[in-house]
Amino acid sequence: MVDNRYATALVIGSVLSLLATVYLSVAVGTQHWYQYRSPPGNHEASNASELREDFIKGEFDEKAYSDTLFRLNGTLGLWWRCVQAPGQSHWFKEPDPKMVTQCVSFTLPQQFLPKYKEPGNHNTGEDLLRTCLCSLGTVCCFLAGMDLLHRVSVLPDGVDGSLGWSLYLALISSPLEMMAAALFLWAARSHRQNYTRMTAYRVA
Repeated sequence: MVDNRYATALVIGSVLSLLATVYLSVAVGTQHWYQYRSPPGNHEASNASELREDFIKGEFDEKAYSDTLFRLNGTLGLWWRCVQAPGQSHWFKEPDPKMVTQCVSFTLPQQFLPKYKEPGNHNTGEDLLRTCLCSLGTVCCFLAGMDLLHRVSVLPDGVDGSLGWSLYLALISSPLEMMAAALFLWAARSHRQNYTRMTAYRVA
């Protein structure tokens, strides 16, 4: 006969584990782990379209894509980086151009490329701490990597950075997994004790 507490712990643990898996899976695939808010004038700059084109089609360079993220309301995730810029421009200047979000994914080789003490400057030597933390990092490592990036980068005036909703979703999944693991561990120990007692009773 199965103890009700044992069965309840298994059910609750399974539900928590499923929720944590869903939350983390959704978070990993999005680009809203960290976001920058740029002054409105940055989008109206004459080189906004050029920055966007270099961001989408240019060579992969940490300083180049970070500067563009800073200036064009960028968002960053584990596998994605996105910017907002005016859409296709006409021969006349629109007073309120429609903003278009464009994203580029990080490839697997790009995740393991070395990062330098001064972003983009190969002569400054590799920053081993940032390279190890930022490459395919977990939630806490992602936060540490962003903090280290901001320490060695100069953000333009008026640019603010904040955590995105995807990161909060990933942060929620961690305690859920821990609670599920604790319930499974308790259920396993409880089941073992009940089984031992039942065996001893039958032998007696």
